[in-house]
Amino acid sequence: MPISSEVDKTRNLTIYTLIGSTTIDEIHGALKSFWEAHELTLDLLWDTRSATLKNLRISDIESIVTFIHQYRNRFNERKRGKAAIVASTDLQYGLSRTLEILFEIENFPNKLQSFRTIEEANQWLSQR
Repeated sequence: MPISSEVDKTRNLTIYTLIGSTTIDEIHGALKSFWEAHELTLDLLWDTRSATLKNLRISDIESIVTFIHQYRNRFNERKRGKAAIVASTDLQYGLSRTLEILFEIENFPNKLQSFRTIEEANQWLSQR
């Protein structure tokens, strides 16, 4: 499966690792499993360093925002939460920055930020 997940309860963090050619349906599936979980973690880390995202379009990125909106009844559970995206290629980073901007426009209650390294993402996630 191109997306694996793990929960680090000590850090209140869910980590999604994307591997190989990843589709928007797989991303929606990962989001669905996260938002429909019994307990949500406060923070998320999306590691796209091993993914090929060349099949994704801007409309797919926009669909992520629409998809997340259906779970707005759970937003308060993550009000102070953060989501970090680690993107090592220019394409990954550009798509993640687009999503970051859409999050700001939609005024989601949690923060989303894109990073080039896993170390930067983890440092930001640990700051409160």
